[in-house]
Amino acid sequence: MNSTFIVNFVGKASPATIKQLAAITHENGGKWLVSKVNFIDDQVAAVIKVELPTQNEAIVKQAFQANPDLLVQLTDSSQHAHNADVVYQLRIDANDRAGIVNEITHVLDNQGINILDMDCQRVFIVGGAGGGGVSSSLFTASIAIKIPENVQIDDVVKELESLSEDTKVMKE
Repeated sequence: MNSTFIVNFVGKASPATIKQLAAITHENGGKWLVSKVNFIDDQVAAVIKVELPTQNEAIVKQAFQANPDLLVQLTDSSQHAHNADVVYQLRIDANDRAGIVNEITHVLDNQGINILDMDCQRVFIVGGAGGGGVSSSLFTASIAIKIPENVQIDDVVKELESLSEDTKVMKE
């Protein structure tokens, strides 16, 4: 019989720390069903859904909790994931501007769309030789959304693209 749990953790870590935790999970017959791991400098924030044989659950949970630099929370979970046929992956590219994330979430919220995951990046670009040219900032968001039955994904794309002339939305 298998057990499923979600582990959340924050603290000081490196990619090697994550690799070690993944290896311990694998060595005990487990797998990470869903994982979201974000680093800023040497700090990490992660949410991972783990499935493994019940007899190895305590070993793997202890491996996460044993790291003195991580604040860990464990929660039992069901094995069922979101229905993949109603989940859409979108990528939004635009010139960066104040309030862009608010605009995007407002459009989605107004249509009753659930945001399952949103990862935003800003890239600063310096133009011209020697960095003396025009500079700008580009915004990119990767979003996983679950839409209501009465909403069409193409309509969502068009509404998001109407936020500005330079906004482009791709279904992935």
